Amino acid sequence: EILADIDSRWKKMLDAGARIVKNEWENGIRKTVKNKDKRSTGALEKSVKIDKKVTFSQGVSSKNIVPSGKDSKGVRNAEKAYILHYGKSGQLATLFVDEVESKAEEQAVEAMQDVFNEFIKTEGL
Repeated sequence: EILADIDSRWKKMLDAGARIVKNEWENGIRKTVKNKDKRSTGALEKSVKIDKKVTFSQGVSSKNIVPSGKDSKGVRNAEKAYILHYGKSGQLATLFVDEVESKAEEQAVEAMQDVFNEFIKTEGL
């Protein structure tokens, strides 16, 4: 029973951290696009999603948080975010993702730690 609870808490920890990262992505896109294009509809920031699937790689569990879907013209939102970050001919790179990840890191770790601390407290450990 405790193993099932640990599994549940572990997923809650990932979700807590992912929500923080998602919010920072939305804020970063909003801020960056607003500075670049006053005609923005907000569709790119609204397209940021947290994958439900947990990814395991080299002993690390994670969830992907990226813009998904396509805009009304059929352009993939992930592609627009990539160009916004790295730039292209005639459009300078903003490197907004680096700022987003940096801002989110400490807050996400704290949110995950809070879930872990609550688990320890409820289990009396």
